[in-house]
Amino acid sequence: MENIKQPMLRHRKITEERLEKFVSDTYFKDVNIKGKIFPVSAPLTNLSVYHAPGRITVQDAKKAEYTPSKVGDSFGPSWSTHWFKVTADVPSGEEWVGKEIVLRWNGGCEAMVWIDETPIQGLTGGTWVDKRTEYRLTKSAKGGDHFEFMVELACNGMFGTGRDGLINAPDMDKTYTLSQAEIAVFDKEAYDLTLDIVTLWEVAKKCPEDSEISVQALYVANKMVNATNTDDRSTWAQARKIGQQFFSQKNGSRQHNITSIGHCHIDVAWLWPYAETKRKSARSFATQILYMEDYPKYTFTQSQAQLYDWVKQDYPSLFEKMRAKIKSGQFLPTGGTWVEMDGNIPCGEAFIRQFLFGQRFFQKEFGVRCTEFWLPDTFGYSAQLPQVIKHCGIDYFMTQKLSWNNINKFPHTTFLWEGIDGSQVLTHFPPACTYNSSCEIGDIVNTAKDCKDKDRCNESLLVYGHGDGGGGPNVEMLERLKRIEDVDGLPKVQGRSVHDFFLRCEPHRDELLTWVGELYFELHRGTYTSQAGTKKGNRKSEHLLHDAEFLSSVALSAKGLPYSGEINDMWKIVLLNQFHDVLPGSSIGMVYDDASSYYTQVANTLNLLMSRLYLCLFGDAGETVPANIAVINTTGFDREEVVELSSTSLVTPQKNSASVSLGIVRVPPYSFTILPSSSFITPAPHVKVTEDQATGAVVLENQYVRLTIDAEGHITSLFCNKTHRDAISSGLKANKFIIYDDVPLFWDAWDVEVYSLEKAYTTGKAKVKVVENGPLRVSVEVRYENLTKNSSLSQIISLTAVSPRVDFDTTVNWNEAHKFLKVEFPTSIRSPVATYDIQFGHIQRPTHFNTSWDMARFEVCAHKWADLSEHGFGLALLNDCKYGYATHNNIMRLSLLRSPKAPDDQCDMGVHTFRYSLLVHEGSVQRDGVIKHGYEVNTPLRVVPVGANASAPFSGQSIFSVDNPAVVIETIKKAEESDDIIIRVYESYGGTASFTIRSPLLFKGLVVCNGLEEDTKQQVGWADGSSSKLILTPFKVGTYKLIK
Repeated sequence: MENIKQPMLRHRKITEERLEKFVSDTYFKDVNIKGKIFPVSAPLTNLSVYHAPGRITVQDAKKAEYTPSKVGDSFGPSWSTHWFKVTADVPSGEEWVGKEIVLRWNGGCEAMVWIDETPIQGLTGGTWVDKRTEYRLTKSAKGGDHFEFMVELACNGMFGTGRDGLINAPDMDKTYTLSQAEIAVFDKEAYDLTLDIVTLWEVAKKCPEDSEISVQALYVANKMVNATNTDDRSTWAQARKIGQQFFSQKNGSRQHNITSIGHCHIDVAWLWPYAETKRKSARSFATQILYMEDYPKYTFTQSQAQLYDWVKQDYPSLFEKMRAKIKSGQFLPTGGTWVEMDGNIPCGEAFIRQFLFGQRFFQKEFGVRCTEFWLPDTFGYSAQLPQVIKHCGIDYFMTQKLSWNNINKFPHTTFLWEGIDGSQVLTHFPPACTYNSSCEIGDIVNTAKDCKDKDRCNESLLVYGHGDGGGGPNVEMLERLKRIEDVDGLPKVQGRSVHDFFLRCEPHRDELLTWVGELYFELHRGTYTSQAGTKKGNRKSEHLLHDAEFLSSVALSAKGLPYSGEINDMWKIVLLNQFHDVLPGSSIGMVYDDASSYYTQVANTLNLLMSRLYLCLFGDAGETVPANIAVINTTGFDREEVVELSSTSLVTPQKNSASVSLGIVRVPPYSFTILPSSSFITPAPHVKVTEDQATGAVVLENQYVRLTIDAEGHITSLFCNKTHRDAISSGLKANKFIIYDDVPLFWDAWDVEVYSLEKAYTTGKAKVKVVENGPLRVSVEVRYENLTKNSSLSQIISLTAVSPRVDFDTTVNWNEAHKFLKVEFPTSIRSPVATYDIQFGHIQRPTHFNTSWDMARFEVCAHKWADLSEHGFGLALLNDCKYGYATHNNIMRLSLLRSPKAPDDQCDMGVHTFRYSLLVHEGSVQRDGVIKHGYEVNTPLRVVPVGANASAPFSGQSIFSVDNPAVVIETIKKAEESDDIIIRVYESYGGTASFTIRSPLLFKGLVVCNGLEEDTKQQVGWADGSSSKLILTPFKVGTYKLIK
């Protein structure tokens, strides 16, 4: 049939729609080119199923009893597993022989093809854009080809099993229907022609309509449609030649350069539990390795050592394939961390351990070291991250999350990010604003258009592949990139490694602008508070690990006790739970069940370990009534505190309500001190409590402060005896519990919006009762039996004889929906900035809303404390497990609990216990012990009953110390590769500090290291238990190796 040619008429929109229909998989498939891709199909020869009792191994699945199954069968419930044995025989007709044959499988959920006990390719069912429903059986059938394999079906979608919506809590009874299970001929020529036209159609639509390339692309695509007779395949090659003339027109040298890299963003847990992520990893990695065979130039990058480790444990044959592709340079580890952690909440030491464990894994398993930090999806980035990144041997950083800001647009694409110590990392935000690009022309065009720094650096990174739930690039993405590598009028797109991309940026470093301080994310502010139990588990676990490492290091160095490998095992659990959808509180409830179990395991393991260490260090008490008390100080500060002595029989000035003796102890930094029981009888400074019978007010007073609590449980005065100033604003009430409406725009567990500040409620009245009368400690119980009609709160407010700090030990039974609980303190202090504790230092943020950038930070993240000070006077608000703060004008608020209903509809419901504290001080944060008290609130002294013959290494002496109060010893641990001791310190005041490290333990020398414990070749003198002078600049971290 002759094709009569007519010139193209000018009807752009109609032509665009014509092209769309010609490649549609919905409309006119009987006559368009898309309908020719799978011209013939045949049913499977045999299909049988085994309904597994859980996520079993392939070996167990092979031994199971199978029953017949068919298309149309449904499987469930959610999270269940069903194994299929599949037999397929290719017909011998001419329409099959010599053709490429594929399995077409759509179970509506995730699946994996297995051959000979090896995972081969992942499948994703359903109808969404991440669908992946074909697996190639052979490139060229002979006719009569026989195939046997297995399919593992997981009853969850790529994004879990949300009830009536993506981020809703899981529907635990969901079923999935096997809508397709067949073999078919795959017509590569029809596919290529379809993708040519699709690509041109996208060029025409996504480039400016009046641009030459858009007009030409539309014209050429229309011409190709005219040249194609879908019933005459001899016309298809000629149509493709028309398109090739367009694609072969090369670019000039001024075009924007795009480095493309395949990637598979896998949330270690989110809308699915950890156990399913292990299978997601295998499905994703097996698929990409399969594609690498067909596309030898294809490069794929993958972060998170934890994922590799899971594959190594559960899929050893796949891991060996990964190892081979890493060696050949197609599969590229990136990031350098154990997981892609949250960027705000982990402590500084945890940040370093992410890199230490990640980089050591990649080095050991593959002989490679990651050169870029990869963290595209975290909800904000601490101002100390640049230093941590550099300290761990990495120079480059890639992220993109700030493109989600809902108030201000971040002004840079490629820039230098500078931390609070002055460290800089070359940073890039991919201007396509995604780590899940589909390589559509819109992403290519927008990458060039939206690159904010192309005047300084004409390079951008395009990260492509289905992600969040895994998957990675598909064939269509790889084929599309082949077509647009170098096309006149489009940016140049070249597949390269991420490292090579940054090397291309390096020559422009001197031209780049600098961003100093935190990369604050103007969204997802609720993640500082959601899932309070997990955040508490994180803080407590971090400090338990710190203590266990110190005790183990001393036991190793002083007693020769081998260092326990359990410590690193527990670190890996804590690091796993710091993943950026777990620790922030944005996962389903199943994830938090797992996290809670993990934190219990960490606590039990480390407490048992420390019990063994006590025996090694002190000896057994050996008596029913201990003769002495061992007090362990695991911080770098001198401490004088009232402690509970773990005994009801010791004679002391006071017992608590449970009849446990209280005593005052004074101990040096990082020390073990054996105290005889008689030492607690000594008279001490007193603290008193006074009740006003007329008003119901209660006054707690010691030598430092006078605290007044009214009959409703509010603080009306916190008077500093030294400065004669009241920290509470006159006439206002502090320690008020405020409940805010908390209904975000969409992301429930993630977001608290600024308008929530406009609608707040005060809580009911409290009952006040004195429960401790001194002389060492006085306490008042404040009880809100009806905080709301559904929730209650009680707290013990305490003041000791030896400290100006007021502690609030609080218990909340929380049963709300879309409410946000905060406690607020209106102060008498005026300052334009408040100071907040972060990793290895502190930062200042405005207390006003002058600009939109200021207003956007109406809720911020901090660690152990926040402080509001003017010259000569200040108030610190400390805590032991909270992270959300807000200081506006003179009012300080601590965020306590939220109650979102998605993706966990039980988020934070139930009983919570926590401590917060107030510290009024005369001078600055640095001078008056705010930093010290932050450690004391979070790291209690350890009190251990011991026998009369107990001893301790260097009892009453500091085992590790420094001679400058500005320098904090953060970590003491065994070196990873030897029995040497690693000591990590940081400058905490924000100034340059000189200091020496001291220890009575026998060491031969001291070497300066980086965060990976690699020697920097900088030797430091060591003699008579002390180092030579060392210097740290403001907020600098120093890591040193003490040589045994």
